[in-house]
Amino acid sequence: MKHFNRKIKSALLILVICLVAFIGFSKAGILFSDSSKDVITVSTSKKTFDPSNYVASVANTTVVKEDTTTQETTTSAAISTTITTKAPETTTTTKSQVAVAPVSNWDGDKLSKSKGVVSGPSGRETYYNLNMTSVVNVMRRMGYSEAEYPYWVREDGVKMLGGYVMVAANYEIRPRGTIIESSLGYAIVCDTGGFAKRNPTQIDVAVNWR
Repeated sequence: MKHFNRKIKSALLILVICLVAFIGFSKAGILFSDSSKDVITVSTSKKTFDPSNYVASVANTTVVKEDTTTQETTTSAAISTTITTKAPETTTTTKSQVAVAPVSNWDGDKLSKSKGVVSGPSGRETYYNLNMTSVVNVMRRMGYSEAEYPYWVREDGVKMLGGYVMVAANYEIRPRGTIIESSLGYAIVCDTGGFAKRNPTQIDVAVNWR
């Protein structure tokens, strides 16, 4: 009987110890998972511990896991953008430049209607007024184009081919197309006349004077 009572006392003592241990764990609220990487902290307001249905008694569960840092490298590519702006189209009309005569430095007498005869830089000068159509046509056939050598009459009445005064001269000395200086500016030989035999160096200036 004494032996039986001793066993009961030992069993009760073990039971009390186990109960105290369970109550202690329950109050502390700490359990360790099987994984060495995770720590599970459990908080509970339950006074008893039910090993078979412990999850139902969990109020708050905080899982602390080992931090894994992922480093992302962002490569920024510099983009160079070239904007090409198309300029407005400009239409350029190319025209043949009118032939321009050199500037004359002659400071002597100048031929005029009142001065019918003068001594100019290239010799004696007179004037005449005739229709120049046939003369101009000959010059065109020689290559003096309308674009570069237009026929026109200057403000002072002198007939012009391009920028040159139209004159008649001796073809033997000054062939057609020869450029010479006159008292009225640089001239181009376009014509001839009977005066050439009498005075080979004379020039006759084409004008519209009456």
